[in-house]
Amino acid sequence: MSSISFYNSESINMLLSSGSTTRKSNSIFGSQGYAFSGIDLSTLSSIRNGSYHKLLKSYYEKEDNDGTTADRTNKKDTTADTASQKLNGAAVRDKAADVVDSVSDLKKTALWEKKSVTDKEGNTTKEYDTDAIYKAVSDFVSNYNSLVEKTGKSDDNSVLRNASSMVSYTKANQSLLKSIGITIGSDNKLSVDAEKFKQSDMAVVKSTFTGSSSFGQTVSRSASSLYSSAVSQIAKLDSATTYSSTGSYSYVTSATYNKYL
Repeated sequence: MSSISFYNSESINMLLSSGSTTRKSNSIFGSQGYAFSGIDLSTLSSIRNGSYHKLLKSYYEKEDNDGTTADRTNKKDTTADTASQKLNGAAVRDKAADVVDSVSDLKKTALWEKKSVTDKEGNTTKEYDTDAIYKAVSDFVSNYNSLVEKTGKSDDNSVLRNASSMVSYTKANQSLLKSIGITIGSDNKLSVDAEKFKQSDMAVVKSTFTGSSSFGQTVSRSASSLYSSAVSQIAKLDSATTYSSTGSYSYVTSATYNKYL
């Protein structure tokens, strides 16, 4: 396409608002003093009936396809990624709260009160309610696994760091957990064998999940840190932006930049 002569918005508006050209003494006008230097009636007519506008639109759409379309796609991808991370951040927050709640349930005194059990011979003994304890531990395992899964989908450094710390601590207690029927999979998730668990020493199970320095309480503290990290991540994503037209700037995640690398 040939080069486009120098027309500005003022000149175009003048043409579209009236049927005549206007003479002015301004440096942007041609030697003849008209708004469009060298313009003929055919070109003027094409501007007024919209043909010229369509031609320009077609030209710049081609330019977009050659370069700026990719930028628009990147912007859409970044927006989708931000929305996805916000949803996952909310899931991490909620699952972390669930882990804290499940550990709190394991600390309840009523759960560890021995109940009177009478056998077939009429002998009465005090025993733990292994079914109730198993259910409470199973709930903890389920919530822990959900938290591990959600943190694995995060791109927030604080979330990932706290999740790594929690998983590493759990692995360090692998032998203890195995003794009560809980094993760690290759995906860092836990599984509990109901039969082996119920045959375990409930006093050991109790010490594993209760007490200020127990496994359960340490995991609960890690979950609390993950909760805080997720809340912070969501807040940052809510305010994420780039430089505005006025030059203002606020936090953007690394994922935003990575889209353009």
